[in-house]
Amino acid sequence: MGFMKKLFGQGDSVPKEQAGKSFTEKDNRGTRHDTLDIASSYWMARVSSPKKDPFVMYTFDNDGDARKALLELPCIHVARDSQNLICTEVLIFGYYPTEQGKYEAVICGDDLTHEIWQKAKESFAKHGGQRKNDLEPEKRATPAIKVKKAKPAKVNFVREDHVQRHGATMIYRVHKAPDAASAKAFLEENPVTKQFYYIVVETPEGNYCRDIQGIYKE
Repeated sequence: MGFMKKLFGQGDSVPKEQAGKSFTEKDNRGTRHDTLDIASSYWMARVSSPKKDPFVMYTFDNDGDARKALLELPCIHVARDSQNLICTEVLIFGYYPTEQGKYEAVICGDDLTHEIWQKAKESFAKHGGQRKNDLEPEKRATPAIKVKKAKPAKVNFVREDHVQRHGATMIYRVHKAPDAASAKAFLEENPVTKQFYYIVVETPEGNYCRDIQGIYKE
């Protein structure tokens, strides 16, 4: 139990589905929202975007309850090397303090399933959260037969773009892939460790990207 307490951090409970499993920062496939500035930038950009990803957002009195609420989701875990929360799906996730002294917790993204959306609402309420807003995802049909996952195809480099914005040079390394699975696999193997550097993989299913905050879908 001492090891598990250290793995999950002080005050973290160990969800049944996570017991015995070990995760690191490298396993993170999501984009972490852990400051108000990061979250505000996303929501301001979302206002003018025609695409509105489904989400769940609740406010909590303290960070401990927000963290526990997120940890009950099957895709949220604690990285043993950083003690940060990570997400094993391409989603926006996290919690952060607000100007009102509360904490907001969020799970969001085009890949947000109806099952996780529902679990988030239940878990956030269970841990004392107050609903701020949410957007329900469309219910997608589940295939009757599960097809064995194919090995991701090759991802090809296309170009590198340099864009000047707000006095900084943004570097975009653009690639192409035949499908989303290949794009995600490629991004998992190519972490970003510096600001203003973006890896973009264009696919027929949309563009998948990675920056210092994590992996996300445009």
